[in-house]
Amino acid sequence: MPPDTSVANTQVLPINWKRFDKPIREHKDMMQSRQILGNAARYNLVWIGNAFKTDSLRHLYIIDKYNENGVRPAASACYGLAVALKCAALDDESLGASRATAFGRVRMLLKGVAAAYKANRSDGKGWGNDWQTAFWATLAGQGAWMLWDDLDVSTRQMVQKMVIDEADRFIAPGYKVPYWTSPDGHVNSPGDTKAEENAWNANILQLAVAMMPRHAHVERWKRVCSELMLSAFSIKKDLQNNEKVDGRPVKEWLHGFNVRDDGAVINHHIVHPDYTMTITLSARAFLTQSLAEQPVSQAAEWNAAFVYHSLMNHRWPSPPYKAPGGTMYIPGKAGVYYPQGTDWSKYRFDIYYLTDVDAYLLDWDKRSGHSATEWMRLRSARILAMQGRHKDGHMFTYEEYPTYPGREQMVVWQAADAYLLFWLNAHHAIARTREGGRTWLSPTPQ
Repeated sequence: MPPDTSVANTQVLPINWKRFDKPIREHKDMMQSRQILGNAARYNLVWIGNAFKTDSLRHLYIIDKYNENGVRPAASACYGLAVALKCAALDDESLGASRATAFGRVRMLLKGVAAAYKANRSDGKGWGNDWQTAFWATLAGQGAWMLWDDLDVSTRQMVQKMVIDEADRFIAPGYKVPYWTSPDGHVNSPGDTKAEENAWNANILQLAVAMMPRHAHVERWKRVCSELMLSAFSIKKDLQNNEKVDGRPVKEWLHGFNVRDDGAVINHHIVHPDYTMTITLSARAFLTQSLAEQPVSQAAEWNAAFVYHSLMNHRWPSPPYKAPGGTMYIPGKAGVYYPQGTDWSKYRFDIYYLTDVDAYLLDWDKRSGHSATEWMRLRSARILAMQGRHKDGHMFTYEEYPTYPGREQMVVWQAADAYLLFWLNAHHAIARTREGGRTWLSPTPQ
């Protein structure tokens, strides 16, 4: 079914920023989060100016590589800088440029990302409708939504089309939520669970619902989104779980599971702690739905406390696992134990920091019987120390993380998620599963 493009059903509802006019007090943890974001923003503003050619006629930066390394870093920078400008209210000194310059670069990059999207082109080229592209559209789309009042009509139209087009992929005939293991025990993809994939695909549906609450597809978007989030960190025993989530027993939502009973996530054929951290992807609903004054799906944090508990409690013996064995979270250390090593980097403190912030502010740690505070503070201090080595604020040396070109753009996205949750909390504005008497799957008022 093609998207409903009638004006009444596709109109974007901008964020009501007046809700956040009251001044807030930033405690030390929030101030450190803001500093991490400020450093990452300063680096990425320079990166934008150096990484892209300008189309002066259309007033945009040119995106001419349509793969992950070409689009995802740009989309990540757009989102991270939007949070830095709208919520952290960083000044010229913190940004390393005037706020006018910063807004200008982000607007041009947003327009470039949206203009390179397939559905916005007439030549059949561009990016979109492929593996992970829904997530790139989410990051760029959320950045655009946060800067909506500052965008020209052309950019708004292209962003809107991009978000609808990617969201509608998941309600198209024949789409089925993927699972690592089927109910009969058959492992569909032995070395690659679908935890991360389902969580990031849910993000575009969260965003579409937040931006366009009157769209004709909202209830369908919500239902697929619920299964994607619930399935992302589902375990085998959930297939018999009668607990109701978003109005249905868990077992009726699921058609398989994606996480082992010990809380481990298998990616790249190893027990991979970095992919366990993608519990924060589903939890982005607490950012998008909060900004839209909407209720959050109960599925957004399904098994999050269980997974967080496993990081601190499940012990990996050596042998067979790498020496010295132990728990993934190491008491008193910012670093993480990788039972079978890692093919990315051992210095990815940013993704663990965001997980700790989520656990701290969304109470996953209390529900798991532990405190996230110690690890959150250890990692924030380590990130700031790493950023402090470089005048431009970037985090990694090349040797620390040579495997991913978009590493610094990922830092600004992770830092933005962490600061935005602190900021919403300071405004007493984090939405819950019931918001104003409404629930996630209640009919949307017309």
